[in-house]
Amino acid sequence: MEELLFHAQLRENKGTGAARKTRLEGFIPGILYGAGHSPCSIKLERKTTERIIRQLASHNVIASLVIEQNGNEEKIKTMLKDVQIQPIKGNVLHLDFYRIRMDKPIRMQVPIQLNGEAPGLELGGIMEHELREIEIQALPGNMPELIEIDISSMQIGDTVLVKDIQLGDDVEIIDSLDRSIISIMAPRVAKEEEETDEELEEALPEQQEGATEPEVISQQKAEERRKDKDSPDKK
Repeated sequence: MEELLFHAQLRENKGTGAARKTRLEGFIPGILYGAGHSPCSIKLERKTTERIIRQLASHNVIASLVIEQNGNEEKIKTMLKDVQIQPIKGNVLHLDFYRIRMDKPIRMQVPIQLNGEAPGLELGGIMEHELREIEIQALPGNMPELIEIDISSMQIGDTVLVKDIQLGDDVEIIDSLDRSIISIMAPRVAKEEEETDEELEEALPEQQEGATEPEVISQQKAEERRKDKDSPDKK
């Protein structure tokens, strides 16, 4: 995996006003933190940094952070934990970096990439992609950039579960192994409509056969019924 590299400078001023000023100067404010170290404020050149961010498959990635200070550079292994993006313009507002150790396992959400074309889709099947990231644990050097799943043999009714993914003995899957990642489902809506139409067609003759004609009562018949009702024998 190609090294992901960010360049930053230390930022002395803190707070909302300082972050706004940093953005106006053409930088992205950020923070670097981690166990055993005090958090430090940093800033990154906007154009270069945003170009890297847009190329990422996921914002939760391992990256090297080079910090410049007093003419010296310090290269730190980090995990890009959070990327705040302005929802309308899409500008990066803030970056969070977390220090990591290469000899200590970390947990990350790794994105899933689907490869190939599922034959079941050509037969009218519907793809349900339920899980787009899998949480795994591994040493930073063994952490995959993404998890690839070949769907070129999937037919209608096929499902890929988390337990079907093979990542090697040096990588531990944290997510539930029975979770569904992707399924190719039959076109259920069309089938339900067809069954409903058939049920209606079968029910109509039965309703017609069981229906009775309304009884027509003449004035004479009505009078006879009234007398019969008033008869002492009916009381």
